Amino acid sequence: MDERIEQPAEPAETALDRRELMARALGAALLGGLAMNEASAGAHKARAPVVYPPCDPELLAEIDAVLKRTEEIWLAQEWWRLPGEIWDRDDPSPMYVAEELYDVMIGWDVLDEYIFPEKKGLDAFRWGYSNLWVKELAPGVALALYDHWFEIKIKAPGPIGTPRHGFDRVLSLYNKKPDGWRQSLYAQCPLGPDTYVRAMAEKLVGEDFDEFYRKVQNKDIDDPRLK
Repeated sequence: MDERIEQPAEPAETALDRRELMARALGAALLGGLAMNEASAGAHKARAPVVYPPCDPELLAEIDAVLKRTEEIWLAQEWWRLPGEIWDRDDPSPMYVAEELYDVMIGWDVLDEYIFPEKKGLDAFRWGYSNLWVKELAPGVALALYDHWFEIKIKAPGPIGTPRHGFDRVLSLYNKKPDGWRQSLYAQCPLGPDTYVRAMAEKLVGEDFDEFYRKVQNKDIDDPRLK
């Protein structure tokens, strides 16, 4: 017996009002993020860098080598090498948490279709990483935390085919195999919408801004409006 209670249909006007409210709330959050970023920039408050606990330098070098190979594969546009060189094909339940999908992908039947299709609709894809930190969870199992970025151009006419950029944090798990470390989990950890907007705005600031700021601060201007 189905014990679910059927809810009455929501009036069209109510549904529309709710969507409008959600859209306005999201817009306010994004604008608020930009405003917070502008306020921070005006006060020139630099964020302190994250300090990670020390990690095993040998393990760090070994996982870094896997990520460098991942980067090389993408730069060469040879994504079909990923299954044999990066992922652990002996793991019966690999996991991929993609930022653009609602559902987590588990198992090779799903991952092969998503990551390793016969053809990809890509004109070009560039991938890189930084700020790598690693931790051994158990003998032969390692966790990696790092930042990554990508530039992508898909095969499509019009605006959808315009190259775009994105960035994320990533958590990966690796299993130690006879021929090296192999990935069994790849989880993208995107920022919240307002935080992402602020981070994106920060990335657009020129590398010479600090020098410009120092010159502004050291300039001797005897004007009460600038006090």
